[in-house]
Amino acid sequence: MLRYNYKIFSYLMMFLFSMESFAIDEVLDLKLSSLSENDIALIYPVIIDSNADKIISTTPFSNDVIFLHHVEAESPARKELKSILGSYIKRTKALLNNIKKKKIFIENIALRNEIKSTLKTNKVFMEAAYEDFKYDQINTQVRYYTTKYNNKPVVITRSIDTLDTLDIDLVMSNPDNIIDTRLNRTGAIKRASVENVRSIARDIRSNHPSIRHLSAYVKSPILEENYRRMGFETSLYCN
Repeated sequence: MLRYNYKIFSYLMMFLFSMESFAIDEVLDLKLSSLSENDIALIYPVIIDSNADKIISTTPFSNDVIFLHHVEAESPARKELKSILGSYIKRTKALLNNIKKKKIFIENIALRNEIKSTLKTNKVFMEAAYEDFKYDQINTQVRYYTTKYNNKPVVITRSIDTLDTLDIDLVMSNPDNIIDTRLNRTGAIKRASVENVRSIARDIRSNHPSIRHLSAYVKSPILEENYRRMGFETSLYCN
């Protein structure tokens, strides 16, 4: 199992160090006992409407937990997640190509570079996650949390159960929603990452009481802000 997890880590580090924008970011920790019920309550999506206004959707997020305890043939949820990751990786390549060819025109150079960097990092994370599914191996430590809107995943999080701590090591987004939210496009879905981490805390509190802490590797400034607002703090191991 250690060799398997090290393979994922090595794959991720190899690609991150090849990226021009790579930088070591924060590892954040949260003590679950510090959270109130209100802190982890279900929240509703904020959607950008046709007037570019933010509205609270009447349709709530839905959340799923996908375990890797069974091979793909015995787990429809695992098979579906593998397909989603594969399609999102393919879609990210198409979006980056469309930006390069100016089929998606972003006039602001700084914003264009930020979107490209975010898409590339997201793609690296999804490719690293896809390693969990490539060889159909059983893994009792890893589980995935998906947050969906209208049955389509907006955020996918990979986590590792390490005794009394759940490590959140990969947080991935629907690539179309990355562009939609950055460009304030109609239909953009906001607050999914907040609901995702809340759903993780709710699941741990209800189903895994032996886990007392959450630990998260965050590269995105937006994700870091969301996590800190929830109560995450810089890990003591980073000092």
